[in-house]
Amino acid sequence: MRLGNSFRGNTGKKYMIRGKHDKTPAKDGIVKVQRFNEWFAESHSSLVCELKTKDIFNEDTLSETYLRMYESILYSGLDIDNYRSYFFRSFFTNYVQGNMKASRYCALSPNYDKPDMGGYNMEQEIQQKRLEEDIFDYVYDRYKIREFELFKMYVSLKPAINYDVLADITHLKAHQIQAIVSKIKKDVCRNHEFLQRRREVLMVC
Repeated sequence: MRLGNSFRGNTGKKYMIRGKHDKTPAKDGIVKVQRFNEWFAESHSSLVCELKTKDIFNEDTLSETYLRMYESILYSGLDIDNYRSYFFRSFFTNYVQGNMKASRYCALSPNYDKPDMGGYNMEQEIQQKRLEEDIFDYVYDRYKIREFELFKMYVSLKPAINYDVLADITHLKAHQIQAIVSKIKKDVCRNHEFLQRRREVLMVC
């Protein structure tokens, strides 16, 4: 399963790897991070409220996003014009990656050790999971990384997310996102291999 920018699309971007960089604060880093801390303390309640409204609040992701921003500002001297906008973009990226990582692991059905009486079918679930992963790989290989990310965000987080929420987070127009997702969905639905496999696992295109 592809995860966002796991293999490409990072040209020109610089990431800090904790433990592998000099921990000396950048020039003006201390002053900048103090301003950031003041903003975060003042905005914490409203940030949490908005995330809960969007139904994507997660305490661990919130802490992780804060820490990453803190370190980037302190050690690399990152300049951020709009803390709120930057925070939500970072939070959503971390949130999506966390969900994608969690989706690799399948929780066992409560009835996994009982005879199949026409209810839960583990083999069917495995086939469906493989199909989903192959579809994501297909989209990753055929489309721009930004289009892939939008598609994966949309289908992975439904029904908690919609075009308007994605537009608010990515600063794209809702109709632009809808056009991208619809284009990819039509492409996938025209793929004969996926169509046959969907039929086998009782998925409707």
